[in-house]
Amino acid sequence: MNRRDAVLALVALGTAPLAARAQTAGAPRRVAWISPTTIENDSRDILEAFRARMKELGRVEGRDYVLVLREFGGRLEILPALVREVLGLRPDVIVTAGSATVAALKKETTTVPIVFGTAADVVEQGFVASLARPGGNITGVTLRIEVTGKLVQLLREVLPAARRVAALEHDGDPVASRVIASFRRAAAAQNLSMSVAHVKRLEDFERAFADVARAKAEALIVPQLTFFARYAARISDLAFKARLPMVAQGQRGMVETALLCYSSDSSENYRRAAVMVDKILKGAKPGDIPVEEPDRFTLTLNARVAKAYGIPLSQSLLARADRVIE
Repeated sequence: MNRRDAVLALVALGTAPLAARAQTAGAPRRVAWISPTTIENDSRDILEAFRARMKELGRVEGRDYVLVLREFGGRLEILPALVREVLGLRPDVIVTAGSATVAALKKETTTVPIVFGTAADVVEQGFVASLARPGGNITGVTLRIEVTGKLVQLLREVLPAARRVAALEHDGDPVASRVIASFRRAAAAQNLSMSVAHVKRLEDFERAFADVARAKAEALIVPQLTFFARYAARISDLAFKARLPMVAQGQRGMVETALLCYSSDSSENYRRAAVMVDKILKGAKPGDIPVEEPDRFTLTLNARVAKAYGIPLSQSLLARADRVIE
């Protein structure tokens, strides 16, 4: 296997490779961006939100800083090599998302500043000492797993007669078991029984959906995990064939096919991340920058999907939605 295959889909959109260029006084600062999904198709909006906020803060891309863009498209098996490759570029700060990516970075460096735009249970996972005083070299915007309760509450509102639901779990994600445990608690609170279908590779989805069918689930919960964002189209196809309405914890790749999506405002999260990066580039230590929690969440209802399944959407719910897809 050659180096290109070993780090499949590493990209440097809009920038030239920078590994050989030494840091010099007055040179633009180097900001590495590691995307768990594909940048062009899945996360272009949050990248542009980050760039826009940096510009508002007075930092001109190309003059004051350069972005080194990398992605791994949900392929966790190439993440360790990608992390080492990025660290070899000697970035001033790394911006990323997802517990798997933060964990991989934490394993390789305790000195390079890391800012995450989203990651769950960061204290419990040992990424930071506390939200108010992170310590170490990591900070960012976190999402408490307990937000899963709101998604299940919305599921109950849309499907009041449902008794059985299923959730997908990716066995390779470090936070997956915590997310599923939270969904179990939320489902029990809504008098719903919940089965779990485990996947680790693309080839596992067929078997997982067979498990869901045997459990006679009436809806499918798709957690906000990197692996599921990568295979959103495959999940959607299988759910449609099974006539299984989906509710998604995140927006990435699911918004056009899920019955409803509920998540924090990703663009706003990365605007906040830009402020943190600006502080670090001015000399602040990540450990002194408090981890923030989102205060804006987005509810998207898909009226087209609801119609296909014969599911009525109440006027009350439609009025509360931030977006309705007709």
